[in-house]
Amino acid sequence: MQENFQQKCFKPAKYFNQLRVLVQLRNLENQLDIAMETITKFFKEERDPLFRRGEAKGEARGKAEGEAKKNYEFVSNLILETKFSDAKIAQLAIVSEDFVQKVRADLAKKKK
Repeated sequence: MQENFQQKCFKPAKYFNQLRVLVQLRNLENQLDIAMETITKFFKEERDPLFRRGEAKGEARGKAEGEAKKNYEFVSNLILETKFSDAKIAQLAIVSEDFVQKVRADLAKKKK
């Protein structure tokens, strides 16, 4: 009895996954976007699990990019304003020495 109930509950999920695969295989993203626009009155994207998952991924990516930019700026300022070695800068900025060397190389290219 329990298995029958689970099969009924997850049957729509199976069809939804099949639809997603079909859309990707047939390059129907534009048509799907148009179709989804027409149902926005009834369907809230913010409540969709895939929307939330994509939103979380986007937030994580943005956070990582912001952290990388902050590290790059901090390391470049230390390189330009101090006479510290790469090892000391890496220790202060909590980054790898390779990262410091890459920033130093980028700054050298910009000077030319």
